[in-house]
Amino acid sequence: MQKLEKIVSPLSFHHDYQSKFWKKQIETCRKESANGVAWAGAQIKRIVSEHKSADAKNVHEADLLRAAGALSVFGLNLSLYLTKGYDCPKSQFSFCGFPAYPCPVEIKKRSSGFDYQILRYADLPRAVVLCLQHDLVNPPDHVDVLELSAFADYIRS
Repeated sequence: MQKLEKIVSPLSFHHDYQSKFWKKQIETCRKESANGVAWAGAQIKRIVSEHKSADAKNVHEADLLRAAGALSVFGLNLSLYLTKGYDCPKSQFSFCGFPAYPCPVEIKKRSSGFDYQILRYADLPRAVVLCLQHDLVNPPDHVDVLELSAFADYIRS
């Protein structure tokens, strides 16, 4: 039986840390469909650029859901966006041939906006914060952060 390597923060990808799991998934996707990865990277980069140039206080966090199609190219399938509890509670990650992994995803402009959920939901399962800017200091071990700007930069490099 093959042992799996324990990867800290397996679903995190931000300016301070890029999970080996995500990197392997991105490279697998590049090999399978370089055009698909190029398209997805361009879509995510466009969303990030628009947010940088817009008056951010007037843009709703749900606007980040425009990245859902592009993220699905990499194996992240966001579920319905709800207005109570987690934003996308039945999202799934399908990476590297492993069975789909269900994990709630919270949509935030800044990862520090996740503080409310950390305090409100004491017994959090693993959760992922999808954000434009990662600024949550010392997230709990079971909270991963996917920063769209860092993800876009990595894909386009």
